[in-house]
Amino acid sequence: MSNTIAAGHRPLDGYVKASASDGGGQCVLVRRKVGEESIFIRDSKYSRDPRNRPDKEPVIEMPAAAWGAFQAAVLGGSPWPAVPGQPHFDEAVDGGATLLGADGTTLFFTAAEWTAFKAGLGAGEFDPQQIAA
Repeated sequence: MSNTIAAGHRPLDGYVKASASDGGGQCVLVRRKVGEESIFIRDSKYSRDPRNRPDKEPVIEMPAAAWGAFQAAVLGGSPWPAVPGQPHFDEAVDGGATLLGADGTTLFFTAAEWTAFKAGLGAGEFDPQQIAA
């Protein structure tokens, strides 16, 4: 049985960050659960500003089927989407990155955030998590 997220709903819980993240609230957060059809990526910096509304937080949603191609592209340095729904990314000269979702949602990550994310990605830290019963 497949778990689904209602269209337009962006879950705010169940995200993980790379162990290499500095813990200072500047992290790439990923929600990837076993059996869910979507994977969500967000930027922890957004929630640090109390003026930001959680329901307006920019979150990139991608099909779970696109994760493997996305991971290979990030780790291999190829920025072009290979699978429908796969986010496009552009690595800056300073090591930061811009991530663009299929719906136009854009997230900006610092060099430290992107480096930690890539390290976690390579170490399997974003493998699917079990959904709590």
